[in-house]
Amino acid sequence: MSEESERRHSLSRINEAKRLQLKDGQHIFREHESGDAAYVVLEGQVAIYKIGEKGEQILATLGKGAMFGEMALIDNQVRMASAKAITNDTLILVVTRDNFIKRMSALDPFTRGLIKILAENIRTVQKD
Repeated sequence: MSEESERRHSLSRINEAKRLQLKDGQHIFREHESGDAAYVVLEGQVAIYKIGEKGEQILATLGKGAMFGEMALIDNQVRMASAKAITNDTLILVVTRDNFIKRMSALDPFTRGLIKILAENIRTVQKD
């Protein structure tokens, strides 16, 4: 398949993917939930946060093009943090577990292994 053909095929798959329109403060997922999807911000902003002794601690503010929630799909563990829209009319693309697994299985074994090691390292650092 040519590069242009592959690009068009990828765009058609993206156009078929589910999208969610969210309002300010609407939760996407919460820490410790199991994860069945990853997400890509198409419009607006999303906050990744944890609830601690001092209340809500924002870990990151994500904008257009940012992917989040992928860790739960890589290693089948619970969510490490919560995510919510922080602007009105936030639009996100939903990447299902099945679609994610298809993409991962298309990678060579070295790359798949490297991604899993990196995910494990991130979880280890978060526990400390």
